[in-house]
Formats: sequence, C-alpha cells, structure tokens
Amino acid sequence: MKILIVTNMLEGTNAAHPTQGVFVAEQIESIRRIPCTEVEVLVVAGFEGKGAYLRSLFTILAKARRARYDAIHYHFGLTAWSAPFVRWLTGIPVVVTLHGSDVAGAKWMRRVSRFAVRFADVCIAVSDVIEKDVRKVVRKAVVIPCAVNDHLFTPPVARKHPPEEIVVVFPSSPARPEKDYPLFSAALQCLRGMTDKPIVERHIDGLDRQGVRDLLQNADAMLMTSKREGSPQAVKEALACALPVVSTDVGDVAELLDGVNRCRVVSARDAHRLAKALLDVLDGDRCTEGPVRLAEKGYLSANVAQRIHDVYRTAMKQAPENLRV
Repeated sequence: MKILIVTNMLEGTNAAHPTQGVFVAEQIESIRRIPCTEVEVLVVAGFEGKGAYLRSLFTILAKARRARYDAIHYHFGLTAWSAPFVRWLTGIPVVVTLHGSDVAGAKWMRRVSRFAVRFADVCIAVSDVIEKDVRKVVRKAVVIPCAVNDHLFTPPVARKHPPEEIVVVFPSSPARPEKDYPLFSAALQCLRGMTDKPIVERHIDGLDRQGVRDLLQNADAMLMTSKREGSPQAVKEALACALPVVSTDVGDVAELLDGVNRCRVVSARDAHRLAKALLDVLDGDRCTEGPVRLAEKGYLSANVAQRIHDVYRTAMKQAPENLRV
C-alpha cells in the first residue's frame, strides 16, 4: 500500500514553531511500521502564506502522475481544499482528518473545510464533537483521536522539583487566545489563596518532546482552560505520565477523564471552581489510572496506526462507488 500524506503541520518544518504537528509526525512513523506500507509526505507551508495552499494542488497532481498512490490522506480541513480537484482528476481515494479548529475556527476556514470533506471517501474526526458537526455532509465519518507516544510518555520514577512547591502546567503557549491563559492565571491566583505552598506555573511552549515529557513527569497537575478543543493531545500525554488533570469541558475531555482518579472536568468557565478542582486533585498521589484509560480507549500509537490503515482500505473499497476513474 502506498499513501501520500498532505499536511500543513509537521514537526520541524515551521522554524517559528518547530514542534507544531509533532503528533502528525508520530502518526506517520507509526503507520510506516505496518508491514508493506509506504508513506510519502507533502508539507503545505501555510505558515509562509496562503499561496502555499494554492500551489499544493499542482504539486499533488504532479506527484500523482509519477506514482500511483492507493490513497491520499489530508491532515486539516484547510489543507484539503484541493481534494475535490485531486479526486476528480486522479480518481485516487481521499481521506481527510479534521483536527478541530478547521471546523470550529474562523468562519471562512469552516466553510472551506466543510466543502472539502464532502469529496472525501472517508473523513476521520479526532473527536465525537467534530464527527457530529460534519456527519451530514460527508460520505463516511469515523472517530480516531491522535495517538499517544506511549514509548516516550510514561509515569515518572520520582519527582525532581522541591516537595514544598506545587507545579501546575499550562498545556500550550499563553499567546494562543483560544487556550485562554487569562483564565488559567486567574485560577492559579485563586489557588494561591487556598494553600500555603508556593504555586509555580510551567508552559508547554517551545519544548522538544523530551522536554514536554520531563515537564509532565515532574509536575503536580495540568490545568486546561481552552475555549475549544478537538481531542487534546496534551491531556492524553498527561494521562500517559499519570499526571492529574483539571480541564474545562471541551472536545472529548469529559469522556476521556470520566471516572479517572485525580482528574476533574469543570463545566463552568469559573476561576474559583477550577482552583477548587485543582486543590481536590492535588490532595493525593498521581493519576495512576491514566495509562490504563488510554489503553482501554485504544489511544496508543500502534492501535491508532492500525485503525487508520484500515480506513485506507475502506476508502479504496468505496472509491469505485463514489468517483473512481
């Protein structure tokens, strides 16, 4: 099986954000480990300007003329704008993965994404929320969250920071407005009024994968205050490291954390309630059920890679019924 993956985010391609798309890179490597599977990758450098998206159509068509792909897999709805033309001109089955902001972000981006997925043989949504949003406009939709690199993210052997302080992780860059850093900061300020221990905040921003792993292994809790998410990778990586998590009710977080010890979902976007939930999860040991929940949900890298491989086969079977030429 030969697959072309087209993505606008891949680790190491955007100098301003070198870790952007690391989960896509890890997914690609997992798929490559499946026997008799060849994967080529085309990066659409949208971070350099919208012209990159327009040029990608001609690059994909040129590649398709040189190599007969069994499927073309787009990551992100905006990247898939060319899917209708590629599908019509080449007859190659198309798979599109929607990540969240493509169908919940700016209005123009939502329109492009919803138009593009109409021409996909199979649409992969990384959460149930996304699948419900597009199910009426796609031929076939499946929910497959991005996987966790369970070889890298594991529970810690021991903490390295002083026991008298509390380290709370903000799972992104404060510069991203959709992550709502002001709410995170306000919640930590409330928490400081509830405990005598010093509260130290750390951000997952500008770290390599080992740096993220070390941070999650040595922190005391993660607080996610996002306004919107799909299936947030940071939460799954925190669970893999057995890190307690408190989160606003976004994406599939409520389903992921339901019943997991030392984890809470707070429905109200209220700093005081988030702080109380943090204080609750900090009163004890680590989230020992986190790795178990990931395994139960099939979020480990090998599981997800095989499910995506099965999607390629489904797309290949459906193609003659749809548009195959």
